[in-house]
Amino acid sequence: MTSTRNEKKYFTPPIDPDVALPSLGNERISAGRFSSSEFMAREWTHLWRKVWNLGPRIEELRQAGDFVTHTLGKESFIFIRGTDEKIRGFYNVCQHRGNQLVPDRHCGSEKFLQCPFHAWTYNLDGSVKGIPGAEGFPLLRDGIPKSEMGLEPIEVDFWGGFVWFRLDEGGESLADFLGELTQQLAPYRLQDMRLLEYKTFLWDSNWKVACDAFNESYHFRGLHPQMLKWADENARIELMGDHSRMINRYGTTSSPYTGTTEIYPELKEWMVYNGMDPEAYQGAPEDVWKTKADFVRSIQDTESITAPYANMTDDQLTDVYHYFIFPGFAMNVFPEGINGFRYRPHESDPQKMYYDLIMLVHYPAGEELACEHAFFEEKVQYDKIADTPMSYIVTDVLQQDADNVSINQRGLNSDGFRGLYLGEQELRLRHFHKCVDRYLATD
Repeated sequence: MTSTRNEKKYFTPPIDPDVALPSLGNERISAGRFSSSEFMAREWTHLWRKVWNLGPRIEELRQAGDFVTHTLGKESFIFIRGTDEKIRGFYNVCQHRGNQLVPDRHCGSEKFLQCPFHAWTYNLDGSVKGIPGAEGFPLLRDGIPKSEMGLEPIEVDFWGGFVWFRLDEGGESLADFLGELTQQLAPYRLQDMRLLEYKTFLWDSNWKVACDAFNESYHFRGLHPQMLKWADENARIELMGDHSRMINRYGTTSSPYTGTTEIYPELKEWMVYNGMDPEAYQGAPEDVWKTKADFVRSIQDTESITAPYANMTDDQLTDVYHYFIFPGFAMNVFPEGINGFRYRPHESDPQKMYYDLIMLVHYPAGEELACEHAFFEEKVQYDKIADTPMSYIVTDVLQQDADNVSINQRGLNSDGFRGLYLGEQELRLRHFHKCVDRYLATD
């Protein structure tokens, strides 16, 4: 499950801005897909049940008996580590009367699982352990048919320190599903990272609204104007099968701030956030990223440093490599850790969703902070709910994104809206919706 610094080295390629991107058409995308119950039902049958979905972190299941629940759409699942150290996944439902075994959003450690309704019990491998008064069931008088009474399993696999799962059998392996992403992300050693923040929010929008919002940086100027003082709004884009990525330079400026001499407070805060002294900087605002790279190179061989800086190009030390793993997980990837965003459909309402903020870091050697999964149904202030203090350059951006999704959903519902009209910086959105449509077109 873990790797070492001596593992096979992979190189994360840059995106060549001179390579022409494919033409995916210019037609508007209908807004009905963001509110239709029929569309939502087809997504469940033809998309969510077919793909590999991101589940819990392996670190949440350290010892035999450790379990976590996870919901996706109308279903609840239990992931549990058995006495044989194997991690398994099951539908969170008792085979007696269909009662849910464990309440949603629960975790813990048990020697066996017991239904709270009639006390049927299950072993950690999902097999039935005991049925009170089994002799009172005519079909069980000759013994308990364990193959019929056990928990219903789901397919699981592992990559990047995560448990992945699929509901319908058949189809491509997880490795084939992820494709070249595994090699591109290998230098970051996601499997060695640990949870820093894990929060779930109920949002008043369709899950695809959030996907679209996070998969382009064209919105920096409107929604995150402060980012223009410390980041390049123009992304390099690459499509990768069903997945995609974009790269934005951090530690620089965008128009109208490029070419000036002032080191803006937001840019200074970015430097402080990355361990640098802004008062010692003498260069141009747009070149701050170079100092970040120099700073990291000066400390990368320090014994306490666990981030894989030596495996990174200078660009990776400063730029955000944003990967989208279809259909519902995006992450801003840095050598120090990731800011992960998982988008899950609501169980019944196409205009609601669950958003998981999953932040991972390479903790310094010998250090690890406690991180608890928390759930929020009401609007929150991100700077008030973090387990660890976060810079305002992080919390402000998160807050702006969270505040806007419901506004976006209301506009999509308007009779006056004619459909999504996308530009070149929104190519990943068009690609995403075409992938959704391809899955829904299958029988």
